[in-house]
Amino acid sequence: MKAGIRLIDWARGTNILGKFNELKSLSENPEMMTELQKNNLTSFLKYLKLNNPIYKPLLSRFTDEEISKYPFVVLNNLPLTDKQKINSYKNSYYVADKNRPAQKKKTGGSTGAPFYYYVDKEHLSWFWAHIYFFWHKYGNYQPGDPFITIAGNSLRTASRHFSENVYHFLQNNYFIKGDVIEKDMKVSDSKLNKAKILYGYPSSIQNIITTIPDLPGKFKNLTAIFTTSEQLTPQVRKNIEHAFGKPVFDMYGANDGGILTCECTEHNGYHINMLNCYAENFRNEHDMCEILLTNLSSYTFPFVRYKVGDLGLIDKEPCKCGLHWPRVTELKGRTRDLIRLSDGKVIHGAYFNNIFFKYPVIDGYRIVQYKDYSLEVFIHLANDLEFDFVVSEIEGFIKGEWPSVVLKVSKLPELNPTNAKFKLIESHVD
Repeated sequence: MKAGIRLIDWARGTNILGKFNELKSLSENPEMMTELQKNNLTSFLKYLKLNNPIYKPLLSRFTDEEISKYPFVVLNNLPLTDKQKINSYKNSYYVADKNRPAQKKKTGGSTGAPFYYYVDKEHLSWFWAHIYFFWHKYGNYQPGDPFITIAGNSLRTASRHFSENVYHFLQNNYFIKGDVIEKDMKVSDSKLNKAKILYGYPSSIQNIITTIPDLPGKFKNLTAIFTTSEQLTPQVRKNIEHAFGKPVFDMYGANDGGILTCECTEHNGYHINMLNCYAENFRNEHDMCEILLTNLSSYTFPFVRYKVGDLGLIDKEPCKCGLHWPRVTELKGRTRDLIRLSDGKVIHGAYFNNIFFKYPVIDGYRIVQYKDYSLEVFIHLANDLEFDFVVSEIEGFIKGEWPSVVLKVSKLPELNPTNAKFKLIESHVD
């Protein structure tokens, strides 16, 4: 089925297979990877200086020689940006280039109002090449091998069912809709049997193994599971690995910012696709470390030092796994996932992972903060008989840490995700 990937490349004007093979040959040469990232950044900045009306005046202060010698210094002299700032320049931000075909994209969903942008086809090539590379490295996957996707709309081609079906066929991807999962849903046993990789939302995978407990046993050739798009909690990881008997590797990405990452066998951070993205640390007003992204392949619609809204730390120290690519460590999710207390304190919602993981009976949770600063914690238990005990434990811990919090603990309905990504934390405090 590698021919299917070649056909996708031909039809979309991408070079996924070429980039994939390049990554395989470069992965053992960290010095070359670092040099290529520098070259990619240099070319990107020079292009913006010549072609982009927003960045042309900002970069005209630097000569081409200075950009070539010190591209990272030049980059550090450029301002930070975010969706709001980009939208304010939307009429002049995108500069079409016949030599660099681009594709229109949209993000939004759980993040709020839709955000429309463009990415160059080269970016799309690198993005899928990195996905295949990580699947290959940790799941022995070869492009064209059969895989299963269980997810909602963010991994689908919405409202284009025919082209979506053709695309999945060429990928050798059997797509299972993860929005509504029922006990009697029809699933192809032969497709499950052949699949080498399972890919999808943690909530969708968790739901399918809860609703159809015998389904994991039908995966006879599975080598690894890759989760994406949502925060993977320790308990959900444990549940999935126990059900399938295979390792779970979590992936984190932001298509607009150009970043695509994956855990390695050490599970100590997410390795970054450094040829397509340069990532920086930035301390925000809450003294939390945000990730800044520069998409090195999106020339026509530039994302430069882009505040994608995720909290984490960029670590360039060598990893014990042997892959010397920089990593995102301490990934905590979105800046909007902050719980703000009435006394001014700020807590990231991921902090609650550590509380709930102490109680194996909790197999799902959700936290909602209302405008009056009160919290409602929803929990789902494997055994409802322990509900009162767990509630008293959670109330005791949270009230002990933050006495002023008005708290309510309720039962979480059966997990059955919608098309949107499942949100663990939802704060309505302005």
